[in-house]
Amino acid sequence: GMDAVTLQPAAGAHGEFTALLMARAFHESKGRPRHKVVVPDSAHGTNPASAALCGFEVVEVKSDARGRASLGAVASVVDEEVAVFMMTNPNTLGLFEKEVLEISALVHKRGGLMYLDGANLNALLGLVRPGDMGFDMVHVNVHKTFSIPHGSGGPGAGPVGVKAALKLFLPGPMVVESNGQYQLQPGSPQSIGRIRSFIGNTGALIRAYAYLKSL
Repeated sequence: GMDAVTLQPAAGAHGEFTALLMARAFHESKGRPRHKVVVPDSAHGTNPASAALCGFEVVEVKSDARGRASLGAVASVVDEEVAVFMMTNPNTLGLFEKEVLEISALVHKRGGLMYLDGANLNALLGLVRPGDMGFDMVHVNVHKTFSIPHGSGGPGAGPVGVKAALKLFLPGPMVVESNGQYQLQPGSPQSIGRIRSFIGNTGALIRAYAYLKSL
């Protein structure tokens, strides 16, 4: 499970961009800026595009003969300069990345963060949680996973969940619940700032919420 969520991102790629901005701020806060983002060659094209837009150098990992990212291949490119390893699981070929726990452990050992592209999250619902696979950040494509129509120009939504270590960097304002009531509070001093008007694409989020409640 994730510890905190922002509803602001307007789509999956916007969620990636938001998470990478948070990752950059996280590493900078430790006085150790990092400059690389690693993506498997099976990643959705928005992954390297979002990383490049945030100013990162993109490093590609070749898939093995069975179409998955191997621990050996990842180990050969993940060093102390890697800020984030971005993974789609199941990947774009529809295959579950069987070495995800070992890859997560390796990336964390070298000081990097793990990001899950939620493009295929509907394949995991009720089976496994991103946090349990070692991911520090994940975006949810509500337009694929929770009934929002996909395409035709949107609107969509791409909420991002993060582990506790990244909570301070979430976009503000934050929705906070207290005694059964909800209110908006400013982001922390380390927040990456507002990335969307209001709190996101509210209509799409309400439809997704209604779909979840119906189940």
